[in-house]
Amino acid sequence: MNVPLIAPLTPDATASTVSGPSVRTTAHSALPVIELHLPASSREQRWTYGFRRVDQSGRLMDKSIVAALGWLPGMRLHGAVIEGGVRLNVCESGKNRITNERDLRLAARTRRALSIAPGDQVLLVADAQQKVLTVLPLRTVDRLVGEACDANLARLEES
Repeated sequence: MNVPLIAPLTPDATASTVSGPSVRTTAHSALPVIELHLPASSREQRWTYGFRRVDQSGRLMDKSIVAALGWLPGMRLHGAVIEGGVRLNVCESGKNRITNERDLRLAARTRRALSIAPGDQVLLVADAQQKVLTVLPLRTVDRLVGEACDANLARLEES
């Protein structure tokens, strides 16, 4: 069976003007490098989320969450129990901490308060503006999402 080949599409390295995105060449190549200028996200950058499993020692490995909060290795964190979860903030006498590897380690007391065991998943909600982290077990997330969906369904049925 003869299938016609499509010639490869390559940019013209000799082109002097290009409309649209800005173009520059690098010292390593004669081919142009296109720089796209994308519009800023419409989403507020205050919040960073992550789903993680708790390991045997209470570690939650999510460096993006730790970075979003500006937390550094060795920092201690106080955990305040809230309905269905715990809220962590920097405190010298805190029992939770940031490890040398920039992971979050939940103290046994915090894990017991949340009723989480190794292998359980949690939702991490980092508030970069307040510099706090909320940790919610999935059963709490399920309940909150279910309540929101039920409330929205009830409003739709009323209208």
